[in-house]
Amino acid sequence: MLTSILRRTAIIVLISMTTVTLYAHPVSLTDAVVDIRDDETRLKLSITAEDLALYYEIEPNKEFRIPHRLLQEASQKHREFLQERLQVLNQKGESLTLDYQGIDLSGLPADGVLQTELKSRWLTYQWKINSGKEPGYLTLSQNFGELQPATMDCMFLQNGFLLEKTKQLSSGQVYTVQLDWKNPPTKRPDLAALKAAKERQLRDRLGIASYSSLYSFLYVSRREVRHEILIPVLTLQEWFGIERKDPDFLSVAEQEVVADQVFNLILENPLQINGRKVDPDLVRVNFFGLDIRDFAMNKPPQRINIYQARIGLIVAYPAREQLLESVAMQWNSYNKYAPMLRSTVFVNGQEPYGHFFVKDAPTFSLQLPKVKVERLPAIRTGLKSKNLSENQARMLANQIVDRVYSTINLDSPRDRYRRLAELGVNEYGEKMFFELEKSLRMAEQGGSVMRVHSTDVTAVQFRRLGETLELQASWDLVGSVQHWGHLHTRRDTFTGVIKLTGARGQWAIESFRTTGQKRHPIETRVRY
Repeated sequence: MLTSILRRTAIIVLISMTTVTLYAHPVSLTDAVVDIRDDETRLKLSITAEDLALYYEIEPNKEFRIPHRLLQEASQKHREFLQERLQVLNQKGESLTLDYQGIDLSGLPADGVLQTELKSRWLTYQWKINSGKEPGYLTLSQNFGELQPATMDCMFLQNGFLLEKTKQLSSGQVYTVQLDWKNPPTKRPDLAALKAAKERQLRDRLGIASYSSLYSFLYVSRREVRHEILIPVLTLQEWFGIERKDPDFLSVAEQEVVADQVFNLILENPLQINGRKVDPDLVRVNFFGLDIRDFAMNKPPQRINIYQARIGLIVAYPAREQLLESVAMQWNSYNKYAPMLRSTVFVNGQEPYGHFFVKDAPTFSLQLPKVKVERLPAIRTGLKSKNLSENQARMLANQIVDRVYSTINLDSPRDRYRRLAELGVNEYGEKMFFELEKSLRMAEQGGSVMRVHSTDVTAVQFRRLGETLELQASWDLVGSVQHWGHLHTRRDTFTGVIKLTGARGQWAIESFRTTGQKRHPIETRVRY
């Protein structure tokens, strides 16, 4: 009698346990293998038998097995569910057709699957995709999380060889892979080879490791704080709804509305300079597609796919009346795709470093040390020479050109004009400085003024005109602008005429006029 009661109790407990396993399913797990060939893509998607039992509420028989026939029928229904919620996009953001090839049910026993084995029994769907000839990019997204959280592990192959480490996508997330057909993988890579390939790809992508991640860059100078933030459009969807006619694309007009919403989002995160709240100025806003190098150029707007699009926003917080001595910024905007904000901080003359904004520690603060601008010695080269030598003229021209352009890097207007006044420029100084600034603007980078790194006089001719020494010179200037964690460096070649007079025992500038400027190609590299 007691044995019979215990047996019935054990059966009830077993039923209770298996029922919890079936209907309190914590997460749907799928495995995707994407093999991208030069002429087509092959996709294998494996799911557990538990997904079928969950979605279609299949009841076990008296032996606690889910019959093979019921699982097979459910697998055919589930194919439509998967194809509706699995999306593969080409480089243009167009959705590619999944050409169904069949299903492998060999992992399901003929007599059915025990409830206790539902998580360990897999079935695999197969599709072919016409992805075009040697596609440059391929984007994969899944939205399987209808009844429960859904996670998909994605393995990407190129011509059958592992392309990079497995990526995990939650429901609603996307992942884009970039293909290199000039140097495709040709053998099974080891960890060192994968790391080297990742580093090479990181250089090619200018430091942007992921197409679906949030990137933030904080530039702190004495004049301003500049915040540059790169946000996937799908992340914005979690912060605020994005209205659009086409569910997959965002028109140029719709982008303008989203840009206003993003700027309002920035306004919700206050920043203080020297203890006073400062409102940001909108410097630049762009929507970018897959080509990372678009960040290096100010491309015109165009219609974009929301799964592949990111918005780049640059805002500046000017120090205004006085130079920046301290800054405090608070970030309060988080969602499931952006549970934190990792910023890379750039302070002039220092190595960049990372800072994490999280809900429990949402503030970044920085105190800059006081800086005293040194007074430079007077320029006297060849001042007392009756017959100036060619070497003296070249040395003198180098000193004058270097001193003039050094004013560009000074933060305080007072320090700039003081340095120019030391050269005897006086009333001409303000006009002269603005002309220099104008010549060093990078139109491709939103009109930012380059920071001057070096100057070098390459040729000089000279003659005396009474008390005036006239130098006709050519010089190279190397300068850079920083955006999105990239250093954009340009070399310019100038020609100009410099007129000097002797005053108070030193050379003074009577006029400094450029007569020609040649801009050489911009070189872009990662700064962090």
